[in-house]
Amino acid sequence: MRARSSLILFCAPLLAGCLGYREVELRTVHDVRVERLDAQGVALRVEVEVHNPNGYRIHVQDPDVDLFLNGRPAGKAVLDSALVLDKRSTRRYSVPLHTQFTGGGLLLLLGSALGGEMRVGATGTVTGRAGLLKRKVPFEVEETLTR
Repeated sequence: MRARSSLILFCAPLLAGCLGYREVELRTVHDVRVERLDAQGVALRVEVEVHNPNGYRIHVQDPDVDLFLNGRPAGKAVLDSALVLDKRSTRRYSVPLHTQFTGGGLLLLLGSALGGEMRVGATGTVTGRAGLLKRKVPFEVEETLTR
């Protein structure tokens, strides 16, 4: 009986924390910069404003992101470093991503560069983790880059 009481006392705060989850909101994409571009792929830095209304930090992990150039698939984007969202905050984060070109992405990029304007899009899901709680969040963004 005593072990059961201890288990209930231990689990109650964990469950209460899970029940208090509120949606994290991607408010604005402020900037998309190309940091590296070569025959293998592209490295981007995306400045985003994110609102985390929760009373705990959220660790962003396991992104499944498809990168598009002018509406055509360029490859899978990978998060280059850990990203942790501060608790109860609205702030700007610098998100480094890279992708290896697939399916003629380099030719697509070169054609876009000659035109002077390029649409960079990303769609997929990001997993956030806070303690035992994990949640997948879908997203879709598109920005136009000009020379």
